[in-house]
Formats: sequence, C-alpha cells, structure tokens
Amino acid sequence: MKNFIDIKDFTAEEINALLNSAIEKKNHNLSSKEILSGKNLILFFEKNSTRTRLSFDLAVKQLGGSSIILNGSDIHLSSGKESLSDTIKTFSLYSDGVVMRVNKHQTILDTIEVSSVPIINGLSNLSHPCQCMAGLMTIIEEKGSLENLNITWFGPITNVAHSWIEAYSKNLGFKFSIFSPDRSRDLYLSKITKYKENLNLESIIHNQIDDEILSTADVIMTDTWQSMGEETDEQVIRELHDFRVTKTLMNMAKKDCIFMHCLPANRGQEVEETVIDGANSRIWEEASNRLHVQKQILRILI
Repeated sequence: MKNFIDIKDFTAEEINALLNSAIEKKNHNLSSKEILSGKNLILFFEKNSTRTRLSFDLAVKQLGGSSIILNGSDIHLSSGKESLSDTIKTFSLYSDGVVMRVNKHQTILDTIEVSSVPIINGLSNLSHPCQCMAGLMTIIEEKGSLENLNITWFGPITNVAHSWIEAYSKNLGFKFSIFSPDRSRDLYLSKITKYKENLNLESIIHNQIDDEILSTADVIMTDTWQSMGEETDEQVIRELHDFRVTKTLMNMAKKDCIFMHCLPANRGQEVEETVIDGANSRIWEEASNRLHVQKQILRILI
C-alpha cells in the first residue's frame, strides 16, 4: 500500500486485514504508541472539516508522531502563486505523509504523480474512503461480520456513497442497494464518467423504494443533501424528500436494523431526529471509529 486514495485500489483481503487489525488494536488498546516517533503528517484542507481533521490529528499524535494543519487559504497554492506540483514537492520535503481534503478528485490524482511521500484521500468530490472504512468497521463490530448483510443507502449518491459502491464491488460479503431519484443518479453518473470510473450499477440503484429490499435491511445509511462547496439543484432537493429516512421507514426494516450517517447531518431534512438520535443509531460509534481506522492506515503507510 503506497497511498490511500480509493477503495477500488485495494483487494478484499487488504481491506479485511486493515479492518481486523484496527478492531483488534482498538479492543486490546494496542496503540503502538511510538511507531510514528519522529514522523510528521501534513493535513491539507481546501474544505471545512471536523471529524477528518480531529481524527487524523489525534491519530498521528497517539502513534508518537506530529502534525501540521494547513488550510487552503494558508498557502500560495490557493492564490495561484505556486503550482500544485511545486506545493506537493515542498510538502514532501517537510513530511512523511499528506492527508488531502480537496474540492476536485483530480487534484489528488495529480498529487500522487509528483509526491515522494504517501498521500491519503481525506475527502474529494468523488470519494471518501476513510469514512467508508470507518463505516465498515462499525458494522463488523455491531453485526459480527459483513457476510450476508443487506446495506441500503437513501438519498443522493454522494462521495461517501461512491466509496460504498466501490466496497460493494470488492465482494466483501454484503449486498448493497441505493434508493435515489433519477436526477440525482444522473448527476452521479456524469461525475464518475468524468473520472473514468467504470462500475456496474444497474442492479443496485433504484428510483423508487422497494419494500421487499427494505424489509431485509440490516443497515440504513444516508448523507447530507447539500455537499460542502457544491451547488445542489432545487429540483433535486424536492425529489429527495421521498427518500428521507423516517421512523416509519426504519420500522419497515429488520428490528435490529441500525442507522448510520457520516455527519454533518441536517436533522429534519435527510433524516428525522427520532431516527438519528434514536436507539438504533450508530452515528457516534461510526464517528469514533474514524480515529481507529486512520491509525491503522498511518501504521501501514508511514
């Protein structure tokens, strides 16, 4: 593992090994405290961040290393006074790895061509692999494994959903269904075409909620309808209303079905408060697991 850019870059065996190690070290408090002693991680943010910023900053420090946090406005790159190539080559001089949270996925793809240190995708407009890994970890802890689980996604097909699609394509044992309006699906398809993604989506994307699939759901997930820095068509917002996660919808799933959300959430829009703050919600376990997954990513890469 040279970089951590997309779920599609790894085999099922690599994904399972990372998750199992993260869970084992979390459960036995095996922090490998000094494993990153003398190492420095740069955290670069073009977008706002709460959980990604906190979890990576704490992860490297708890493993004995240090971090430098840079916002887009802090450096010459944002003003156009320095090229991406020169910026990344400079990052490589002062760090042992770089986490990047960027507006365009292409920025990360261009970065790995010139960087001499590992690059980690902390979110792009295409994917959010670290979030997906934390979600997978949470489900394994809750359900025992991923085998034969039915995971359902409601609402827009966001960067987080894209990473889940890639995880599903790795045959990790779970079934995956997406319920999303046609307009939202078309926006997603245009995005992945731009990045030359080739995924078989016919069997998993549905423009209406299928009660039979919903009745077998072990996990229900959603995301905010309005991604940071991206304009959302008002017509799309209106159409998404039929794909809200409500208490009624949760009651149609299995009794032990859990709810997950990557956060930040708009309570009352994509999900009812009674669901996200209810007994079956696992949003805080998922948020907490960002730290443990990212520790393991850093152990492997750095």
